[in-house]
Amino acid sequence: MSRPFDYTEPADLYFPVQVGRKAGLDYRRFSSATLALRYAMESLLPGKLSAATLEVDGERYDSVAMRRLYASSEFPAS
Repeated sequence: MSRPFDYTEPADLYFPVQVGRKAGLDYRRFSSATLALRYAMESLLPGKLSAATLEVDGERYDSVAMRRLYASSEFPAS
C-alpha cells in the first residue's frame, strides 16, 4: 500500500542543462516538495521539464508524475 505524497518533505529537483556543447544535469534542493513542484511547473522550459526528475523521501517522480502532483487537489494553494 502506498502512502500519501507529503508536500512538506524536502525535495531534490534534477533537470537538464546545456553549457556550450556540453549537456549535463542541474540540481536544486528545496525545503519542500511544494516549492520544488512550483519551480518545475512554473519556471522550467517544457523541454527541461520533460526530462526533469523530482526526488522526495527516496522516491523519484518523472515529469508526468510531477504534473499529476501539481494538478492534484492536495497541492497546497500557496
